[in-house]
Amino acid sequence: MKKAPKKYPNLMDEPLSIVSDFEAIYETAPKSSKRRVAIEDFTYNHFQKIAAKAPFTLNEWADLLYISERSLHRYAKDDGGFNGLQIERILLLETLIDTGNALFEKEGFRQWVQSRPFSLHGAAVMEQLTTHAGIQEVIDLLHRLEHGIPA
Repeated sequence: MKKAPKKYPNLMDEPLSIVSDFEAIYETAPKSSKRRVAIEDFTYNHFQKIAAKAPFTLNEWADLLYISERSLHRYAKDDGGFNGLQIERILLLETLIDTGNALFEKEGFRQWVQSRPFSLHGAAVMEQLTTHAGIQEVIDLLHRLEHGIPA
């Protein structure tokens, strides 16, 4: 006795309404396996080490962390701690800073941060650093530039 063939749905009958394309994700491994600081242990001294590598002024740091410059001065005086969201943003910005400094060197990265790259659709890099998604987009752009992909 012969089995009846299995019937499969014909996908060609349904119209495709979404254009799909392959998206390449460019990531690099961390340059060093430095130990991350626990939130409870993150003080102004840790922030100061990160800020020394950065092309940002203290006023720009205050804007990026959504606090006043006076609060940063108070943290410096008391070696005070930051809250969890601020620490998360500082560590994300550290990734951006390390990647940018490795790619452009410190002075070149300082100039690039003030530019308006074509890949960001005319937006200034500093404007993108106000949100988590914007910071991640700039980090992704730096990774693409590392691989030689300008846009």
